[in-house]
Amino acid sequence: MKELNKEKKFAKAVSKLKHKPNAETIRAIDSKTFSLSENNVLGYKPEVLALREYESCLQLLERRVPQAYSSDTRGAIMNIQMLMMPIILKISMEEIKHKDELEKIAVDTVRDMFNIPEHININPEITPGFSGVDEQNDSPEEILSLSADRQKEIEEQIEKRVILNSLVHGCAMHVWKSAHYIIKDKVDALNPRLMELYNIYTASTSWSLWQISPSMAMASIENEGTTQGKNELKFEDDGCDIDAEGINFPVLLHEISKGAIDYLTSHGIPDDFTEAELVYYYAKADKYQNEHWHHLLSPSVWISLIEAADVNSQELPEVIMGLAKLDLANLSLVMKGCIDGPEEGREKLKEFKIL
Repeated sequence: MKELNKEKKFAKAVSKLKHKPNAETIRAIDSKTFSLSENNVLGYKPEVLALREYESCLQLLERRVPQAYSSDTRGAIMNIQMLMMPIILKISMEEIKHKDELEKIAVDTVRDMFNIPEHININPEITPGFSGVDEQNDSPEEILSLSADRQKEIEEQIEKRVILNSLVHGCAMHVWKSAHYIIKDKVDALNPRLMELYNIYTASTSWSLWQISPSMAMASIENEGTTQGKNELKFEDDGCDIDAEGINFPVLLHEISKGAIDYLTSHGIPDDFTEAELVYYYAKADKYQNEHWHHLLSPSVWISLIEAADVNSQELPEVIMGLAKLDLANLSLVMKGCIDGPEEGREKLKEFKIL
């Protein structure tokens, strides 16, 4: 992937596209004033990460929702706003008779794709009326009494988890847009109308994320607590449960994918943190304010890793677990190498014995 000329930041890179992203998003990326901009990897070349993902979403819109793409940007946004609620309701109505089968397909797809062992229980639930996120406690009070060295160690672990979270979100967004084609025949056998609905829904939603101002996106999560799905890992003895919910099949597939990669990256969770330190660690690294930017930037981080590793999906767990065991400095070097290009990334993956 060619690096953008330093003078051609994100605004210039998208200037000739038919539809540009939200102006606030463009400014935040160019000025590096977004919530993840201080991270070693997400703040490394955000204009490169953003351009790659935005162009992908725009191309998807052109192919799957041409009636919106052909309008001007304002018209495209309005077209999608009018389209989405009927599409969501129609998906819900078409899925209702096949809920159990779709849940099983989603689980089997992710389990096979990433070679998730059977002792990892995946509990899926399509819940059309799903809404709400849990509160987070990211108060610094729990670590202010610690030594400066310990505080620094915790902050480094938080930044490392943010990088690993970019793989979690990036993989899930990639799966969300493309993986249901892997099981198209299975879905078609249940209901041949579903795939077209999924195509419109995923393409419209993916592009629409770029048309929402970041401040509005974060306010929606913080004030309304609305979301389309969630997943949670529960560790017990040597096993793990992945509980995943989504308003429909594509969202469920997205959430199960997040849970699966989150499980793989859990090998990097510090084992010497107190319960209070872990609460703080999770709240800061996984805070909801980061999710919008993960949606925009992390898919390109994931694709950069995939291209550099050049392995099949069932070999990816070993790669991801290997990355999770690196410290912040080395993980940053590897992932920045991947962003620089497949050859640079592969060299770093081999240098740190990930490949």
